[in-house]
Amino acid sequence: MRNSFVKISLLACLCACAKKKPADEIIVEGNLKNMPDGKVYLADAYRYEILLDSAECKDGHFLFKLKPDSSFTPSMVSIHYTNNIPFDSTDREQYYKRLGYRMLAFYNYTKGADSLKYYNTSFFLGKGHTTLEGDLQGDKIRVFGSKETGLMYSLNRADFGWLGNSEGEKRAARINFFTNTVKKNPYSYYLIKEIYNAKEQYSEQELREILALFDPEVQVSAAGTKVKNYLANRVDPDKPLPNMLLTGPDKQQGGMMDNGAKVNMLVFWASWCGPCRKEIPQLKELYAEYKDRGVNLVSVSIDEQPESWQKALGQEQMGWPQLIVDKEQIELVQQKFNFSAIPLVILADSRGKEIRRFVGYAKNNPQLYRAALNDKVGAK
Repeated sequence: MRNSFVKISLLACLCACAKKKPADEIIVEGNLKNMPDGKVYLADAYRYEILLDSAECKDGHFLFKLKPDSSFTPSMVSIHYTNNIPFDSTDREQYYKRLGYRMLAFYNYTKGADSLKYYNTSFFLGKGHTTLEGDLQGDKIRVFGSKETGLMYSLNRADFGWLGNSEGEKRAARINFFTNTVKKNPYSYYLIKEIYNAKEQYSEQELREILALFDPEVQVSAAGTKVKNYLANRVDPDKPLPNMLLTGPDKQQGGMMDNGAKVNMLVFWASWCGPCRKEIPQLKELYAEYKDRGVNLVSVSIDEQPESWQKALGQEQMGWPQLIVDKEQIELVQQKFNFSAIPLVILADSRGKEIRRFVGYAKNNPQLYRAALNDKVGAK
């Protein structure tokens, strides 16, 4: 479920803290054949509802102009447009029909002869003039003028920053690849954001060493500051997790853990997370099985919209305690509990010290949960 959360944990703001520097104009210009006339929108690549600018497209030409303030940092964006042209079953963007718009797709020009086989729906927005040239039919559109975009495209399918479950020599080789890439491109906001997206997979020393490889300007940017804040906030493996007070459906504050329980089972989820919702029937079975055996099950939502959470609670009818993280605290909770992907299940003892954690949904997860729980509370 990396991507699910990767939609929440990867948001790049145009108004982020960064080193002071003069504001320059940002221009994105499109000259595209077979582009329908009408409204086009420049949007955040991860949060499509965040629109940065709009423009009119006429005869395939459109122009976005932004005046960034001194705290601007490059960020990933996409371009949406309305389109009444019918979709066919082979259209790669059939998904976006449900959203009421389409997205421009850009071919990956870094792949040589195979460039037209790979596409992206985003590019990096930076100061200066970025142009989009080509033909909308066949998705033969190329991005010009963005060094960060070229780097991002060149690492397509490399899963940069992600260590996963690699160990030993394989893990060392991945870290070496990441390190060498940063050394060659110390200017890159894209690279530091990708490292941050997988932050929980690194040791403190590894993160500090990689952070030090970036240019000073990048280190003090919003992305660099996030890495530093994470290092300051995350809980050491031998320390108890914080028993934070969060809001319940009745607006009352409740603790995440019970010091009187043998095991605290924390489930981090969100209403928009498909795998999280799919796991709920499994959790209902576990709750019925362990609620009287010293297991304190609590679900913690990271929904930004409380109304979406409340609606999901009405639909799912979960009988155990439900809490939601305040929007302003989501990133802090991610840092303290050291995660970026959901669903996430953390088992902790009565003191809050972590026992095990399980990331993502799988049909056999309940077997793993039961084995870990029985080890602490005893088999029935």
